[in-house]
Amino acid sequence: MRLKRTGKDKLKKSTGEKEKKEAFISRQAPGMCFDFLPTDPNIYLAGTEEGHIHKCSCSYNEQFLDTYRAHKGPVYKLAWSPFCPDVFLSCSADWCIHLWRQDILQPILTFCASTNAVHDVMWSPASPLVFGAVSEDRVEIWDLSVSTLDPIIVSSANPGVRLTTLLFAKNTNCVLIGDSDGQVSVYTLRNVTSMEASQ
Repeated sequence: MRLKRTGKDKLKKSTGEKEKKEAFISRQAPGMCFDFLPTDPNIYLAGTEEGHIHKCSCSYNEQFLDTYRAHKGPVYKLAWSPFCPDVFLSCSADWCIHLWRQDILQPILTFCASTNAVHDVMWSPASPLVFGAVSEDRVEIWDLSVSTLDPIIVSSANPGVRLTTLLFAKNTNCVLIGDSDGQVSVYTLRNVTSMEASQ
């Protein structure tokens, strides 16, 4: 699959001036991330540098099945929910995390708790309502059964350290955080909704 630039929406000028056209240096859009649908390995999402998310099929290499447009910056990570096959998260340089349903082209919820790019987002394997996110300077744990406005846990990075990745441990209440120095930190999560309580 080649990711093609979609261009900006054209605005009509009411003054009668000629419309200026911009030319692309490259017709290809850089892909930043992808994630395969857990229930169908032929369907995947691809996040682009221009902020779009394309739903693609391995069977069709010349067209997208759908395009989700909400981010204003590069999409850094996509994550399908392990509990709800229609739901996925995206994070971007525009400071936002979006919650999507694959059959709706606009986000269901938007989470913006800081003013830094969000580099990674991941669903908890223990609860369908919990996810984590990493921006350059902090880790956020969100529990949608508690709040959709603010994360329930925020942990700031040490000065001079940029956080880059996040991973929930599968069989324990821990989250692993990677940073730009190549270090991995392990955090224990307490008072977070368990799978049994959220079903």
